[in-house]
Amino acid sequence: MKWFILAFLSMYLLMNLYVYLKLRHRAILPVLALGFFSPFLMRYADDNFSPSLSYTIVLGTLLYMGFLLYLVVSFLLLDLYSLFVKAMHSIFGINPLPRPSKKLSIVVALLLALSLSAYSYYETLKPEVYHFHIKTDKVSQRIRIMHISDVHLGPVMGMDKIKLIKEVYERYKPDLLVSTGDLVDGNMKRKDGLAQALREMSPPLGKFAVLGNHEYYRDVQQAIEFTEDAGFVLLRGDWVDLGSIIVVGVDDDDCRFFNACVGPLSEYEILKDLPKDKFILVLKHKPSVDKRALGLFDLMLAGHTHGGVYYPVGKFVIPRLFDANAGWVELGKGSALFVSKGVGTGGPPMRFFAPPDMAIIDISE
Repeated sequence: MKWFILAFLSMYLLMNLYVYLKLRHRAILPVLALGFFSPFLMRYADDNFSPSLSYTIVLGTLLYMGFLLYLVVSFLLLDLYSLFVKAMHSIFGINPLPRPSKKLSIVVALLLALSLSAYSYYETLKPEVYHFHIKTDKVSQRIRIMHISDVHLGPVMGMDKIKLIKEVYERYKPDLLVSTGDLVDGNMKRKDGLAQALREMSPPLGKFAVLGNHEYYRDVQQAIEFTEDAGFVLLRGDWVDLGSIIVVGVDDDDCRFFNACVGPLSEYEILKDLPKDKFILVLKHKPSVDKRALGLFDLMLAGHTHGGVYYPVGKFVIPRLFDANAGWVELGKGSALFVSKGVGTGGPPMRFFAPPDMAIIDISE
């Protein structure tokens, strides 16, 4: 974990330095310096400032980080364009494309970064709702499951996200509501209203949740208390029999960094002893499947990836780290996996062709 933080801060510093080298103006130094140190202020603000001031500081920092990323990408694309024009001139002695001046490059990069940031923020506002149907002889009547993941309730994500969840809940009226981690991402001591809003959703078969990695990054005990106060039953290496369906939940493996694991981290260790004549639903934060468990469960619900947040990341990077980036995957031996792109965001409130989502799964004969 320490190496990850060090790598992030190093990359973040390099991004700020790169932008300064591109702009080369003293006036931008205070802005970049404030931008670099603002992540250190976020946690302090969340713990010590009023909710409104904390919201302003954290949101401002996250928006800056997202804009900075797009600005770096924009400058890099313009650099590649300039190199291409230079290469064409050096090799062939021609200038097929105009080469923009430094000032024009800065203007283009800023406009492109602003446009991408605005679009990416807009994309976070309206989740998609997927509706799946599973036919099985393991249930005698329809069971409707609503799946949410990665809400990231905290200093920025709040009642607006819960309202989106409640709209879908009221429209589809599920029998069972499940959350696959990162429900909480911040100090929840002054956010009793959020727990109450979640508690108002009370499906017939109950609400179940597992912990994600972000619950461990602050105060895991506080996150547990909030989740339970919101009406969820936490499954930590445990399972519950609801009649024709069994719900299994495991801790996120980041618990190892905090010596906070409860129960087995592999779903196989639980599934191997469960009956085979019931529909087995597994809740897990990261979409990493123990291959020994294939055939021992019917459906696994997961999250964590956010669809890569940015489409190229989801397309080319995430599939190399996990069993799926997003969506429905048939794993074989009768087991399937659905990976949510999440409701909220754990970093900058921005997405690029990786919109948020929730899922409704109907299980019937």
